[in-house]
Amino acid sequence: MASVTASSEPGGRLLWLIALERTLRGVLLLAAGVYLLAKAGANFGSIANHIARRLELDPEHGWIRHLIDRLGRLKKHQVKVIGVLAIGYAALEMTEGVGLFYRRRWAEWLTVVATSLLIPLELYELVRRPSWLKAGGVVVNVLIVVYLVRVVRRRRG
Repeated sequence: MASVTASSEPGGRLLWLIALERTLRGVLLLAAGVYLLAKAGANFGSIANHIARRLELDPEHGWIRHLIDRLGRLKKHQVKVIGVLAIGYAALEMTEGVGLFYRRRWAEWLTVVATSLLIPLELYELVRRPSWLKAGGVVVNVLIVVYLVRVVRRRRG
């Protein structure tokens, strides 16, 4: 069973980094989903207010206040749905990551398809509310798709 090592081939390091990023993101999403399901009845506005104060952010500041208010209005069933979606997305991300670590063609294609499907939504959000962070995310995801398509095509020949 061949796995990706950071120096196994010229593109191996980049593939390894993509695999690591997907796996770590999956683990974080899994933890968030489990937490949300376990604490579905909690007041997330109050929790966010507490976290903001601990980080020395002003909870009365515009976007922070808006976030705290929105989190405070979440209903228990909404939190459960978000938790389940986070766990589902975590499973996808970790599947991509582990498959990429083991250099599986199906994982490369899964990552291409999954990442490609999100690009139109990211572009919509970028046009709706432009930011450098969103623009950077779109660019990175497009580059990942292009890179993985090239990797898969090269391996095919």
